[in-house]
Amino acid sequence: MDDHAALKAHDEELFTGLRAGGPINLPRAYEVMDRFGVNGLVLGDPLNVFHLLGYWPQIGITRQGQPPTSFAILSRNPDLAPAIVTSHFIYYYTFADGGPREWLASYLFQDAGDGGEVRQVPAFTGFFADKGAAPLSGVEVRRQILTDTAIAQRAIFADAGGALVRALRDMGLWQGCIAYDHEITRLVCDHHQRPGRLTPADNLLRWIRVVKSPLELALMRRGAEANAAAVNAVIGKVRAGASYRDLRSLFAQESAIRGNRAVFMTIDRVSSDLPGDDRVRDGQSLFFDGVGHFQHYHGDYARTVFVGEPNPAARRAAQAAEAGWKAIRDQLRPGLRFSDVTRIGMETLRKTGAAGLVTFGPHSVGLMHTDEPGEMRGGFYGKNDLLLEENMILSVDCPSLDTGIGGSVHIEDLVVITRDGAAPIHPLGKHVITI
Repeated sequence: MDDHAALKAHDEELFTGLRAGGPINLPRAYEVMDRFGVNGLVLGDPLNVFHLLGYWPQIGITRQGQPPTSFAILSRNPDLAPAIVTSHFIYYYTFADGGPREWLASYLFQDAGDGGEVRQVPAFTGFFADKGAAPLSGVEVRRQILTDTAIAQRAIFADAGGALVRALRDMGLWQGCIAYDHEITRLVCDHHQRPGRLTPADNLLRWIRVVKSPLELALMRRGAEANAAAVNAVIGKVRAGASYRDLRSLFAQESAIRGNRAVFMTIDRVSSDLPGDDRVRDGQSLFFDGVGHFQHYHGDYARTVFVGEPNPAARRAAQAAEAGWKAIRDQLRPGLRFSDVTRIGMETLRKTGAAGLVTFGPHSVGLMHTDEPGEMRGGFYGKNDLLLEENMILSVDCPSLDTGIGGSVHIEDLVVITRDGAAPIHPLGKHVITI
């Protein structure tokens, strides 16, 4: 089996895993819900729907600029299956393409809105009616069978609000505390005079996501390996005179070739997509920091590149970044805090006479580039001195923040925290590359 065929087979295994249930770490979710006194989650943001169900809504607030009409619901009771609330049309048109999901409770509705009553109606047959002029295609057969199966289990509701209310009642969530991620959930609950408490879900979800399930770890490795390879492919094209803009475009192409989607590439501290004429110079030190994702799970990878002979100050900074990151990597383990990670790096530099040349900033990575809980500070998140736990994905940014050293310096890798240490989730290779 060639490399392409092996990668395709591996990806199909990941897709099969997503069809069997969302990538969410359910034991972690139940533990965090207990910790925060939450009885259930009602999620409308496409990112959160995907995390719970393995399905990205086609029409969602991050893509179409409107309130969500698809919701994922999780009860704290592990005996109750998660649920999806979505329109009859969307269930047929997108959700059914994921294949059978017998583990999921489905609540379909006919129209968006909230008429104020929970009312079920006959299935609407006005769209995608079989005209009988030709055999149905495989797509049409799949969608019809799965949608009809869902309707046979539970009749369609007149509107979204009624379907959401019935789902909450059926799942024992009409009272108690619900964590929600969009204002529409609060409005529906108020409209129907739900007596239970509501609380914002964002930080709670970050507490869940920070420790990965086995499927999440597999998705992270796949995304991180492809992201690192895409960055390295760009670095392989670096020459004096090369345009930053062209190199950033190349990153998008190299990511797509490997099945990833590019998010951004910072080159020599420049991230702007606005037109510019920044170009690589001979004798320059510059870093390439690329972020791309596979099935929404992100890679984050940075390397320093010397184009010819660098300024001695840049070389010293790059050596300091390598030494500090190696010392940190060797000591990572569960039980350390973010502050310990920074301390180890800084102490290493002091011992080697390189104090202050670079900084060391830990953060978690997952469905977001910086995917970790924070401390609430008047509505804003402050940095949490997070405790490292097994199956957490950690990045440590190692940049020089100095100017006037002949360019820029930064290195960055992703590691998974193991039972007694840490291991990279992508090939490390060289941290400093000379062109």
